[in-house]
This record gives sequence, structure tokens and C-alpha cells, in this order.
Amino acid sequence: MAQQDNGPMASGVIKRGKKFMVFTLGDDRFAIPLFQVKEVIGPAKITPLPDVPKYFKGLINLRGRIISTLDLRTKLGIPFKEATLKKACIIISELSEIVIGTIVDDVAEVVSIEDTQIERQLDISSKISREYITGVAKFESKPLTILLDIAKVLNVEELASVKKIANKENVA
Repeated sequence: MAQQDNGPMASGVIKRGKKFMVFTLGDDRFAIPLFQVKEVIGPAKITPLPDVPKYFKGLINLRGRIISTLDLRTKLGIPFKEATLKKACIIISELSEIVIGTIVDDVAEVVSIEDTQIERQLDISSKISREYITGVAKFESKPLTILLDIAKVLNVEELASVKKIANKENVA
């Protein structure tokens, strides 16, 4: 009698991939580890600040907490499209004790990605800095998804300096 493979439970151990939140910027799909996402909110009123990088959009008030907000499209150098504003949302993340909002075009889904689905040896010349990309996830029935190291994209040291500017503005 032949032994049957019953999928992920065959060895008695459940095989699970890591969870990622997939979002879009233009026509491209990106993902960040789900554990770095605190929540996703719709568009919010953003208060701009002077003398900050172009991708830094300003501050939002989220239930009484002031949060710095960045435009990920601008940070990554992806051209702006007017049509994407309709579904835009803000991913709230916590990185090194700094809570940050990241504006994306749309949140698509949460997926489980196995290590075998990730291509890490990439020979790319991209407008997106290679240091931000941890790999590309391959799916059978979905487009390729670029996996980002959101801490490197958002540059925690840079965020800390922006937070100091924001705190000065709040005190004034």
C-alpha cells in the first residue's frame, strides 16, 4: 500500500509561511512583514511641516496620538498617478519605538509566503534602491510582489530627526 502525502500536515508539522501585507504603488505590488503593521486607516487630514524631505507629508492625529506620515511612492521614486488617490490608505507601523504612517495606493491583501516562494538573488537595476528590497515573492496566479525592508526604506535615524522637528512644531 502506497503512502499518501496529505499536504502541509503530512509530516505531522503544520508548514506555515510568514505573513505579509501586500499593497500597491502604481501598477506594482509590494509587501512588508505583517508583524510590522499596527493598523491600516483611510485617508486622514495631514498637517504639513516646513523644512522636511519631499516624501515627508506631515503629521496626522490618530485618536489623540500625533503620527509622522510619509508618501512611500515619493520615497521610492515611483511616478504619481491621479487615479490612485481614490483608494489611498495609510499603513501605521512601529519601528524602533517610532510610530509612522506610510501612504500607499491601496492595501490588497494579507498573504502567507513560504521561503521557497522568495527569490533573494536578484540581478536588478531598479529605481528603487536595492538595499530596500529583501526579495521577490513568486505566486502561481498573482503578479510578482516586491518584499521591502520597511525599516530601511523609512530610515529610522532620519525619522527620529523628523520627529524632533515635529515635536518643536507641536510645542510652538
